[in-house]
Amino acid sequence: MAIAALAVATVAGAAGDAGRLPGARGVRVCAAAGPYWPTMTLALNGRTAWIACKEQSRVIRVNAANGRTLRSVRLRAPAIAVASGFGSIWALDSSGTLYRLNASSAKVARTIRLSLAAAYNIWIGGGSVWVADDQGARVVRVSPRTGIVVARIVVGDGPSDMAFSGAAGWVINHRDGELTRIDLGTNGSRRLATIDGDAPERMVWLRGSLWITGRGTDLLQVSADTGAIQRTIEIGASGIDVAADGDALWIPTRSAAVDVRGFPTMDALKHVAASSGAITTVARPTGRVDVHGLVAANGRVWITDNTNGILYRVS
Repeated sequence: MAIAALAVATVAGAAGDAGRLPGARGVRVCAAAGPYWPTMTLALNGRTAWIACKEQSRVIRVNAANGRTLRSVRLRAPAIAVASGFGSIWALDSSGTLYRLNASSAKVARTIRLSLAAAYNIWIGGGSVWVADDQGARVVRVSPRTGIVVARIVVGDGPSDMAFSGAAGWVINHRDGELTRIDLGTNGSRRLATIDGDAPERMVWLRGSLWITGRGTDLLQVSADTGAIQRTIEIGASGIDVAADGDALWIPTRSAAVDVRGFPTMDALKHVAASSGAITTVARPTGRVDVHGLVAANGRVWITDNTNGILYRVS
């Protein structure tokens, strides 16, 4: 595995920053992470990347072929998350407003006020758009067709990530460690288990299991039916995030020193084969690289560092 260039030429001023991932060339984007370390600042749609620039209260559309910013969409409040689904781009601001953006024109097609205690992330799954109410211990289900809130579903304390398969959705809650299962047919929820770790907060579904990591948490393979831990994979002090692609799990990890503070500063990018548990260290930064967005698709991994304003692609 090697780190590939995102663009043919590095934009002016970005070469030194891209050198933080040896052998990589990156694209300059917004350095606008701000406090509280947003975790979903990146979405992919075809050949374009969409990036939430939190402190600039905007979402930008970047040409993935040459790194050129094509559009900039102003939001009403700090932009904290972005996702791609249902032929659109969905953006969330800190006031709890959800925006549906036209993926071609980048124009706002609809705004939806969600009335949340603390808006957090966006997910696409189960035929719906989902938003976390971090302080309200709920997730909000929105119809992508009508923009109407279908349900406000009680989960644990601090919903931070969701995964979906078939007729079920799962929520991992980072403050109490609760793993919640949602019946997508009835919107009923039930607690499955409490997951070990200081703050289990990132999760994907792959090959019939849930894979969970987070602050003070190794990579855990968890039963989607019972919440029981099936396997623990030692990845270092903790995982910042996890993304799945085929049999591959991609995890940017923290050092022990960083883990105690909870920063999203990457110690290494690791590849785990879900079938065997084999681990490969793909890259180790030579300088600070923060992970605010992670997407894996078609054998490639994309990372947004909104502290330093760099978008990386790993192949």
